Amino acid sequence: MISTLSPMRITTITTDHLRVPLPKRGKISLISAQPRTSGGPEFVDLILARIETDTGTTGLGFTYLLGPGSAVVRALLETELAPLMTGENPHDTDRLLGKAEAHFRAAGFAGLPARAYSAIDIALWDLKARSAGVPLYQLLGGARAATPYFISDGAGTTWDAGDVVKGVKPAIKQGAMGVRVEIGGGDVNADAEQVRELHDALGDEAWLGVSAGGRYDLNTALALAHFFDDQGIDWFEDPIPAADFSGYARIADRLEVLLAVGATFDRREDFYRVIRDGLARVVRPDPCRLGGITPVLKIAAAAEAYHVAVSPVRTPEIGVHLACALTAAPHADSVSWFHEVFNGGPKVENGKLVPPTEPGLGLTVNAEAVAKLRV
Repeated sequence: MISTLSPMRITTITTDHLRVPLPKRGKISLISAQPRTSGGPEFVDLILARIETDTGTTGLGFTYLLGPGSAVVRALLETELAPLMTGENPHDTDRLLGKAEAHFRAAGFAGLPARAYSAIDIALWDLKARSAGVPLYQLLGGARAATPYFISDGAGTTWDAGDVVKGVKPAIKQGAMGVRVEIGGGDVNADAEQVRELHDALGDEAWLGVSAGGRYDLNTALALAHFFDDQGIDWFEDPIPAADFSGYARIADRLEVLLAVGATFDRREDFYRVIRDGLARVVRPDPCRLGGITPVLKIAAAAEAYHVAVSPVRTPEIGVHLACALTAAPHADSVSWFHEVFNGGPKVENGKLVPPTEPGLGLTVNAEAVAKLRV
């Protein structure tokens, strides 16, 4: 039984900035096997946030960036958000999200402010579950004890099908349902041929998702969608820019393959529109892009009402809890970026991804890794 959450106040929020090298080609983990290919980023910036309270209970959160902005995100955390949150009750996650959004209303919350606040919101939920003495997925609903998962390790747009197959097959044998790959390198014919080669090599039994990251125009996306229908691809993710809602309506009307949308969305309102208008059968919220776990829970509630699946982007340290908590989440998205930074986290057991049994996120920070990677 979950104990009553005791009143407490936030006393201190501290941060750290790590620069984590992305896995090199051929470096595989059982929960994230896709190799990084040339043309993609070489590192990911990880910003940690630690919340301390007057009761001694603490919370650990983080956010990440694949590109510029990490110094700004950390500055926003330390100079804007930490003073705003100090003295507040950390259990008031909904109210504190609203307070942060109101604070940035003039400048706009979407973008780097949301990236910064996500580290705090994740730490708040970690702290709340620790206070209750349960793993986060149980606090959030506890729909299942383990979840199917697919491999999604940020392959660049110039990936080689043979290398991907070599990398992912060991993980698929261990239980991964398949792999999500990125396309959109500039040569549409080459993109199509790479996907065909990968599908042929993996076979019909392996799940295969394709993400374009919003890189195509509408006509190109429609042509590729028809090709993917013929190939038997399992989903086509973010084929056109996020703002092109009329284009998504046309794609949804013509597409037979599952359309997944939202990995590049910055606002909850965009998800509500996609869900309400029936533009996608899967939505892909990124907790670290939208402002944390609280916004994802709001999106998931809307998605469930409309029978739309929810598949959170990356960060299995969070995603495994969401996938095991929410009935609308059919699986988890898995990368191995931070396996050296955190102790604990999800594990593969009996072919599925299993959340930690420790309270909260079940994570602690590896001090040696932090000392090595600190910026």
